[in-house]
Amino acid sequence: MPSFRGAKVLTGLNSLHRTVSSLSVLEVSNADFSSKIVRSVQEEWYAEEIVISSLYSIKDSVDKQCEAIQYLINLGEVGLILYYVGIVIPKVPEEVLQLAESQNFIIICMPENDSSLRYNEVIYEVMEAIVLDNQTINDNFVNESLEKVSYLPEHSRSVEIMLKLLADRLKANIVLTNTKLEIVNQVMWPRNSTLDVMKIIQEHAPQMANGSAGAISSDIACFVDHKVLRQKNGEALNLFLIKENSKLPGKTIDKISEVVQVAINLWGDKHNEVSEYALVKAIINDESEKMRRLAHLLHIDVASIQMMWLVYIQDLSEEKRIREELSEHLSKSYKTAVIQTIDHCIIVLLGNCSYKYNEIEVAEEYIDTTSFLPSISEMVYAPRMRNTTDVRRMYQLVNQVGKKVHLIYQERKMFTAAEIRSMKRAIDLSVQGEEVIEEWMAVIAPILDDPESVRTLTIFLLDAKGNFDVCAKLLFVHKNTVKYRIKKISELLGYDITMNSEFYDVYLACMIYRLIHN
Repeated sequence: MPSFRGAKVLTGLNSLHRTVSSLSVLEVSNADFSSKIVRSVQEEWYAEEIVISSLYSIKDSVDKQCEAIQYLINLGEVGLILYYVGIVIPKVPEEVLQLAESQNFIIICMPENDSSLRYNEVIYEVMEAIVLDNQTINDNFVNESLEKVSYLPEHSRSVEIMLKLLADRLKANIVLTNTKLEIVNQVMWPRNSTLDVMKIIQEHAPQMANGSAGAISSDIACFVDHKVLRQKNGEALNLFLIKENSKLPGKTIDKISEVVQVAINLWGDKHNEVSEYALVKAIINDESEKMRRLAHLLHIDVASIQMMWLVYIQDLSEEKRIREELSEHLSKSYKTAVIQTIDHCIIVLLGNCSYKYNEIEVAEEYIDTTSFLPSISEMVYAPRMRNTTDVRRMYQLVNQVGKKVHLIYQERKMFTAAEIRSMKRAIDLSVQGEEVIEEWMAVIAPILDDPESVRTLTIFLLDAKGNFDVCAKLLFVHKNTVKYRIKKISELLGYDITMNSEFYDVYLACMIYRLIHN
């Protein structure tokens, strides 16, 4: 494109085959502020979007620039078109380039030191190409659509996320219903649309018998197309494509229904099932319409859920017995308890706790007394879940941390949500390049040449949670020996690592140390 002449691809060469179907301007580059805006609206996955920015609001902070790139990567953005290098930021920091390259994130640098560049030139040409491309659905559309979903983390792949990608491509509303015309999944376009799709579907119902489609007489001109899809168990689902002001081509409708059918085959097992398992799956997969319908049918007040446990098990043959033990343990403390297994994770959603119980003590008591501890690889205790969005984010965060939890915490199986968030931060910092790692290692530099002090410090802060007795047992030394070593280490580092207000930087440095040395 003429508007990109002189631009350079700095990172992400292996991702240049990816499709771009939307473009946004990143007006506020501060990741903290941007994330609050995005998450306050709704969770999305921007798997086909590229962003334009000059990073002006964070031009003086390399750390903030790295945070912004990581934030865009976490959202699923394809890449960043960076303007005014040499004017706003002198050059692209090496830490930013290393972080982007490590995760195949594309950074396209527009011609440097050129103040005559205008965002609108790239915006016009990119959007023109996208519109022209969206007018045609090629023969490889099914494979391309599935490939796009494959870029998502495994736990995020679902029928609803596929519907979101298709709705954005078609600029149309997509609705899945059961045979009773009860909505199973619903994705609106635009997302804030107030169109009454249920009314439109009911108006269209008489035409469904002969398979016809057409405009519906309402305040807004809508064209409705309908296809019947099948689940693995043979049960039917109705797919409705509702587009305002224009009709979708017949070939497009066929290809879309084929994609949705494949998505149902892959991720929609028992898609119309009414069960606690289906409810938990809907919460985790961000299938909001389905979640509300199932919660209503099952008489479960999802608004009362304020606590989540994630119990990861190594041996699935023990899964049923572990769930029974959990149910028995929790019945005396909680009125609401939903316990279901997805893959190797038992998801426990809890609400209405009896005030005579301390919730963290309930969790600690379980991990201390369970007869299945050898089968449990880890357990995460996540309080203060304000809504199902918090539940989904925490589940995704734990899965992002993954097995690296055992590199950081080598002697523990139970972790809090706060510890998981700290782990994620340490993991992100550990891939931001040598300069960032050196900066964090400088925090514990005075003891790095002393293996005994390093081992004592990491076990004390990470494995023993600052408890002298536990640390002594893990080190096979006397408690007073640990106290002497920690006092000496504190003096060398210049931090009192027995005080919560002082040791957080040391705590993070210990995490990063274990990540890069294990």
